[in-house]
Amino acid sequence: MNRPGTAGLLVLGAFAIVFAVEFNTLLGMFGIDIAPSVYFPAIGTILAVVFGGLLLLPKNQDAASVSA
Repeated sequence: MNRPGTAGLLVLGAFAIVFAVEFNTLLGMFGIDIAPSVYFPAIGTILAVVFGGLLLLPKNQDAASVSA
């Protein structure tokens, strides 16, 4: 898997932020109340790890280096 470009990372980041806020709302609808002082640092750490992992992917992968 190739690393997404700068624009791709920005789009993923925008959707991830919206997902984080709406997921907190969804949990509240189901009666699971997590304090914002706990939830947002935790989800921020998770998003940072995911985006850090995406940045560690190789930039380009040669088709010849893939073996069947």
